[in-house]
Amino acid sequence: MSRTAAILIFFAGLNGLMAVLASAWAAHGFVIPLADGGGALAETGSRYQMWHALALLGVAAALERVRTGRIIWRLAGLAFICGVAGFSGGLYATAAGSEFSGLAPIGGTILMAGWLLVALAGLVAFFSRR
Repeated sequence: MSRTAAILIFFAGLNGLMAVLASAWAAHGFVIPLADGGGALAETGSRYQMWHALALLGVAAALERVRTGRIIWRLAGLAFICGVAGFSGGLYATAAGSEFSGLAPIGGTILMAGWLLVALAGLVAFFSRR
């Protein structure tokens, strides 16, 4: 297994764990009290974090199989990691009553860039086949 794939799998597991913890926090509001409407924000952050944990597993699997466009796959994985930190992290901070709501749109944009990179990697693979 490549080092990049191993790192992506590590972050997939870490994000999956954090998503479950955030979901429990949204459901029960323990440790840090939730701000008004914070439960819905934390639940949304948790859902996006879990989906992107699974996406990181897909990127790691793709890296183990592809021969072309590997840098694009790596960038997609990096975008998912950074995007989740900004998007879900911003929602979690807002749910806790913090003023970091400006992170969520930036993180969401980075997540979209990650999906665009996945699409680009697919095109590269399609056109590199002979």
